[in-house]
Amino acid sequence: MTLINYLDINEGSVIAFIGCGGKTSLIKLLADKLRDKKVLVSTTTKIFPLNIEGITLCQTLQQCREHEPQTGIQCMGLLNAASGKLESLPLSVIEELIPHYDITLLESDGSRGLPCKGWLQNEPVIPSYCTHIVGVLTINALGKTATETTVHRLPEFLALTGLKEGGIITASTLEAMVCTPDGMFKNSAGRCYLFVNQAEDDTAAYAARSFLYTIKEKHHYRFEKLLYGSVHLDTWQEVQ
Repeated sequence: MTLINYLDINEGSVIAFIGCGGKTSLIKLLADKLRDKKVLVSTTTKIFPLNIEGITLCQTLQQCREHEPQTGIQCMGLLNAASGKLESLPLSVIEELIPHYDITLLESDGSRGLPCKGWLQNEPVIPSYCTHIVGVLTINALGKTATETTVHRLPEFLALTGLKEGGIITASTLEAMVCTPDGMFKNSAGRCYLFVNQAEDDTAAYAARSFLYTIKEKHHYRFEKLLYGSVHLDTWQEVQ
């Protein structure tokens, strides 16, 4: 099945993407698959404008409000010229725009491209009107050491997981990062999905599958679906 089937997307779905290791790539993949609908891509934090053929880009509040929704992908936010990123519109403005689109995809978390993260009190930034929450995790985090070069917000991550700085990130570490009350799905609204990304060979797929079986056994009530695979290859398997 395609990602669209796995995510149970309907007209009016508002999907927030959180976590580390492929959020923007996953949004780009889904947006491209949904381009026969009116798709709104935006952020409650920051996102680089999507590099997709035929996309409509709105970079000011006036452009976003005056744009006439159309079939295809519309990427909206407030351009920060220094960083090149789109920053969040006021959440109330996003809420005003949503009814005019078939599907809304929101990047609702930031990890600075690192494979692990600890969260501040107000993170992730997940609006109450989201219908789906997709948490993204890279299996390549396993075996790395917990330092500033691998973890965004290292002090929060260490407090969250109980790991010491320089310690080895294990499956138990990732479980704590994802499933503890102050972890990845903190502030979540709607149906929660967990995607383990970058499982692109047999060894990585085995590690991802084993990790998700543990999540299913210990936290089965938390998630609608548990998937592992690769955004790059667009191949996915569900742990049932």
